[in-house]
Amino acid sequence: MKRRSVLQASACTGGAAVAGNAFIGKRAMAWFRGLTAPRWQLPVPAFLVVGGLYYGLIGYVLARSIDRRDARSTAWSLAVLVANEAWNGVFFGRRSTRAGFAGVCAFVVPLVALERSVAGDARSRNALAPYLAYVLIYDLPWTYRLWRLNPTPRGGAFP
Repeated sequence: MKRRSVLQASACTGGAAVAGNAFIGKRAMAWFRGLTAPRWQLPVPAFLVVGGLYYGLIGYVLARSIDRRDARSTAWSLAVLVANEAWNGVFFGRRSTRAGFAGVCAFVVPLVALERSVAGDARSRNALAPYLAYVLIYDLPWTYRLWRLNPTPRGGAFP
């Protein structure tokens, strides 16, 4: 990969990580820790590892897309970054488990589109596939169960 594409992808993923995690302050984490969790929920440090791996692999796929001048997969990579940060906003910002589940359902759309757009690039396809599997096998059922265990009160998530 060219240095320029790596720098551009790093700037995009780094900026997204900072913007999206701005919604996760002490009060939001206290709310999250206070939820009734499914018994199979990952511990918070594991979520941090998954998040770090996510930014790394999306950055890798984005850099390869930029390097190949593949506008379609570049656009889908950026859409995945935006959708992920939007999920942080609706889940932690609104403190809504229902919005969190709906957000993951919506997040699957650009993620699957990205996987399809990199089908011809074996390295990107193989890098992204485990994360797509994680979202489908873990995130979707986890956010659904979290919502069912912690329904958002009528009138919104804030007291």
